[in-house]
Amino acid sequence: MRSSKALLAAGVGAAGLAAAGAAAASTIAYTSLGATASHVFVTRGDGSQKERLTSGSVVDVAPTFGPRGSRLVFVRRLAGDRDDLFRIDVDGSDLTRLSSTAAAEARPAWAQDGRLIAFEATPAAGASELAVVRPDGSGRRRLTRNGVDDLAPSWSPSARRIAFTRHVRGRNAEIFVMRADGAGTRRLTRRRGADDSPAWSSTGWIAYVRRLGEGAELRLVRPDGRPNRRIVRSNRPLGSPVWSPDGSRLVFEVWDGVDTELFLISANGTGLRRLTGNDVADFGAAWAPSGGWIAFTRFSGGSNDVWTMRADGSRKRRLMSSTAHQAVGDWGPGP
Repeated sequence: MRSSKALLAAGVGAAGLAAAGAAAASTIAYTSLGATASHVFVTRGDGSQKERLTSGSVVDVAPTFGPRGSRLVFVRRLAGDRDDLFRIDVDGSDLTRLSSTAAAEARPAWAQDGRLIAFEATPAAGASELAVVRPDGSGRRRLTRNGVDDLAPSWSPSARRIAFTRHVRGRNAEIFVMRADGAGTRRLTRRRGADDSPAWSSTGWIAYVRRLGEGAELRLVRPDGRPNRRIVRSNRPLGSPVWSPDGSRLVFEVWDGVDTELFLISANGTGLRRLTGNDVADFGAAWAPSGGWIAFTRFSGGSNDVWTMRADGSRKRRLMSSTAHQAVGDWGPGP
């Protein structure tokens, strides 16, 4: 893969590894899209014990674990762009509809204390806003209401605040934070262009992508806006930063002009490592709870498949292969 000189200039360091048994004891949630429907599945981290959780003529996407790993929230795509949130236990029981509105709901994010799920809600006409709902479907509350798009909610470790992207004046994307009740909004970035894709670490840093005229940066900021520092600069587009559970490392995507590859870097800006390098697209990374493994989606041979690898890029393994399009949703602890 081709990468910028600036991107390759950082040193390469070893990532911490976990035993294979830890991966096998955890659970990956993924979706499988066939000719007419998409369903939510789970599998152990080693690819064993695959189970389908949803069924019927439905399109279910974006499964995300609750903090204990016993429940999932996902999006069911309905006719007329009326996508709603559903919850299900990892054994396939207790399927519960959490919302039934005219808005299209997306990107569910479960708070670390398990009490609330944040998500995007986009009406048929109008801007996308952020809302929360309890895991039983009660207490739905709209957090933003301002006529511009608010997107990509990411919870703080304390579950008291949410980082998100706001399209200021409808065009300029910036990073904001607010309290879980929608009050106390603070703007963290101020520049022309796009700052987006916030991801809040367990150590309190918020990672985000700064999109430049050519290329992009991966940056870190504290929830009060200072300090704000760059840890990666590339003349290629970057995207989708995902923190390791301990907040020490980030995996992210780099577009090389042909496809996307996965890279790893430490939170202090050292130890840059390319994890994948091939002629197919690797994307959608999710960390194992142990921090020693990464699941991802690979597009090759005309379909998507779910793969895993160690956090240093070694021991890549395809967990499943079929004509269906399969995509990683999340990796959680065992039930």
